[in-house]
Amino acid sequence: IAKRYGERPVIADLSLRIMRGDRVGVVGPNGAGKTTLIDILLGRREPDSGEVIRGENLAVAYVDQNRAALNMNDTIWQALAPMGGDQVIVGGRPRHVAAYAQDFLFGPHQLRQPISALSGGERSRLALAVALAKPANLLVLDEPTNDLDMDSLDALEQMLAEYDGTVILVSHDRAFLDGVVTQIVGALGEGRWAETPGGWSDFEREHLSAP
Repeated sequence: IAKRYGERPVIADLSLRIMRGDRVGVVGPNGAGKTTLIDILLGRREPDSGEVIRGENLAVAYVDQNRAALNMNDTIWQALAPMGGDQVIVGGRPRHVAAYAQDFLFGPHQLRQPISALSGGERSRLALAVALAKPANLLVLDEPTNDLDMDSLDALEQMLAEYDGTVILVSHDRAFLDGVVTQIVGALGEGRWAETPGGWSDFEREHLSAP
């Protein structure tokens, strides 16, 4: 695929295959085209040339940088159980809302709080909890580690390790990438991208280290 904005190439002749169960880290400086690449992969934008072939029965859960999927008027409980009741289905298994919320470091006393009263880090944790409870086989996380403390990062890393679908992860957090992903797709500038098995350290060593 290829994509440019005016005279500026964002993606030039990128070929990529993502298989079920892959954990793909997308890296690059701000403005390099990471979100554009995600949007093209998900069908939100069209490439200027090339084709994206998506698997059948693809079900996507997407957490964007702005946590826009959250309704600020809802409570934590309503966000996790939008159809009502006291259970949420996670990985095909029923969980009590309070127990599932606790996995994301929310205490029982917080469940009736409006989302508008939460801190940025708490909203990030809630957006991740909502996404992981969706019946999806592709989880797309755009800067999921923003505003997260160390306990939240450890919890997220553990949950992603247990997730049995495919993950596409945009992040600047190098240690988190090393702990989670199985391959890196990184912007090298002028529309060039490279793919490397392993984590950030492998990508850096192969493509960014001085000769």
